Amino acid sequence: MTAARTFRLRPWAFPVISLGVAMLSLALALVLVDQVGESIIDEQTNASAVAERNYLTALATEKGLSALVTTLERHERVHGNAGFRYALTDANGRPLAGDKNLSDAGKDVKGWKVVQVREPGKTVHWHVLVDVLPTGENLVIAQDAQQRRAFRLAILEVSGFAILLAALACTGAGLLLSVLLLRRANTIAATAQRIATGDLQARVETVEPGDVFDKLGGSLNAMLTRIDELMTGLRTVTDSLAHDMRMPLTRLKGALSRAGDPNVPEGERFDAISQAQAEADHALATFSALIDIARAESGLSEEMMQETDISGLAAEVADLFSPVLEDAGQQLTVLVPQTAVMGRVHPVLLRQAIGNLLHNAAKYAGADARVSLSVEPPKDGFVRIVVADTGPGIPAESRGIVPQRFVKLDPARHSPGSGLGLAIVAACAKLHRGQLLLEDNRPGLRAILALKILPPSKSI
Repeated sequence: MTAARTFRLRPWAFPVISLGVAMLSLALALVLVDQVGESIIDEQTNASAVAERNYLTALATEKGLSALVTTLERHERVHGNAGFRYALTDANGRPLAGDKNLSDAGKDVKGWKVVQVREPGKTVHWHVLVDVLPTGENLVIAQDAQQRRAFRLAILEVSGFAILLAALACTGAGLLLSVLLLRRANTIAATAQRIATGDLQARVETVEPGDVFDKLGGSLNAMLTRIDELMTGLRTVTDSLAHDMRMPLTRLKGALSRAGDPNVPEGERFDAISQAQAEADHALATFSALIDIARAESGLSEEMMQETDISGLAAEVADLFSPVLEDAGQQLTVLVPQTAVMGRVHPVLLRQAIGNLLHNAAKYAGADARVSLSVEPPKDGFVRIVVADTGPGIPAESRGIVPQRFVKLDPARHSPGSGLGLAIVAACAKLHRGQLLLEDNRPGLRAILALKILPPSKSI
């Protein structure tokens, strides 16, 4: 079974469609003008004929039949074929005044009708109104249908010419619009082609505020920038992972080689096995952290989110890390609201993020440093978890890069750890539609984990 064919926009399609629509509109408009015009002409003619009948009837009633005969004869001599034609006959149809050719029209016709009148060499169609005077005579008021037809054709010609001009204007506008649309679309297509051939820095030219194509180009540029960032991040992660895992795997291989040497004493063999296990645990922890970051950044961890007391969760993590900070010779202060701060969060990832911030403080703030963990009440739709210390802090120029994967401020990269702690915190913030902010605590570092208060999930 073949799929239905999708309409494709060709360069000639829009003008042809516009012309077809315009011509169809022209035909319908002409029919409408003809029908409406004919109706208006009928109404006006009927009204004029009735007014003439009433006037002539009143003239015959007030001044007598002779005055009416004189008036009709004078009209016949002066006006001739112009406008309405008049005839007066007796009850038997014999002409008394006016146009003698209309005498037969008053015999059998009463009211407003169309009749045929024989004239020398031709047959003329008349629109005739016949009325009987109080004295018994027939008054005939007629208009030549040819005059009405000529007037009708004149209206149709003028209307058709005006509508034709409008149709041509619509077609020209359609052609111009088609050229403009295709030109803009071809520009975007050409940029996409450059990207497909390997020029990943190509971008669509846009202006602000712009039109729909500028918005489309802006979205495409944003997508390309994001792809470039992801590819750069992927290269960075790959390079960093290769660098950071080389030494642990080398040490793991060396420890296993010593453990497998039959000449190594038993005690040294067990030490080598323990070292190999430690290196393996370190490698597994690094890969596990990378998976957590990837799931959080991709949104796959949203299925694990649930309504949680954020202040209570933070207090639990503080209790867990309090001994670690005490061993580092530091003082921990916990400031959380007395009432529950509820929000839909990923509790496991949030515990890990808060724990990483406290662990970094214990690791880098130094002895005698003061560390505080606080949960601020919801404001502007966000809950802010703040971990601050009075240690050496992070230089301002480095605060934007430390949340990236495998980033360590130690150039030699000899300090323990994988460099993924703050990357996990940043991924947690992204999962919760928030952000990680690193500020100067004067002295020390102030890390703010801002989480958007997400609405409760709806069960299906």
